[in-house]
Amino acid sequence: MITIRTPKEISQPTLIGFEATVKTPHAVFELSSTGLAIDAGGQVGGGLYGRIAWPRALFRLGSDLVMELQMFVPFDCSDVAISWQLRGNSMPAELTVKPHFAGCEPLGYRNRGFCVESQENGGRLCWLPHVLGPKIVADTNGEYRDEPFQFALNRPQTTVSPGTFEFQLAPRPSILMFSSDTCAQSQCRRHFGLFLAGLLNQNSGTIDSSAKSDVGEFMVMTS
Repeated sequence: MITIRTPKEISQPTLIGFEATVKTPHAVFELSSTGLAIDAGGQVGGGLYGRIAWPRALFRLGSDLVMELQMFVPFDCSDVAISWQLRGNSMPAELTVKPHFAGCEPLGYRNRGFCVESQENGGRLCWLPHVLGPKIVADTNGEYRDEPFQFALNRPQTTVSPGTFEFQLAPRPSILMFSSDTCAQSQCRRHFGLFLAGLLNQNSGTIDSSAKSDVGEFMVMTS
């Protein structure tokens, strides 16, 4: 698992990490981090966007194929944005991501994960971890597959995994963003707008000087 935050002292539904598996025609790769993937000492700036971390990591999937992972994590809210994309000679590759959330107790009165809301409510993927709220909103260009909830009890706090997100990896970014409906919408738009603009600049050859590289230690396990 790639760990983003420690579940200690989390009081509202928050993404703390995710499992990621990449399947190619030749192998299956499981991605993990040896510690927190976000370096609290590597925060970017302040001002309009507050304190943020923007780590990048490269995973070698073959002699001439690399997957780039980027994460955008504001420190003043529970928003998270993540992207994956292939670099080098492309080949068919499927990415499966299982997010893990803390702060989701008491257990939900709806025994299901993310659901598409009506167009009147925005038509987005939303999950209500428990009746008191808040909602977790997922924006993605992948596909969501609902699964029976998985609970991890051997941590400082129980974590919940409601389902999986699936992507066909390509040179264009595969994107998954989580936000809470308790955050001001304008704040979320600024956070995610900055992240998406940064991806656009990188694809066009422009270097984003605010991004941090290779924060944390990552591993690839092949099966």
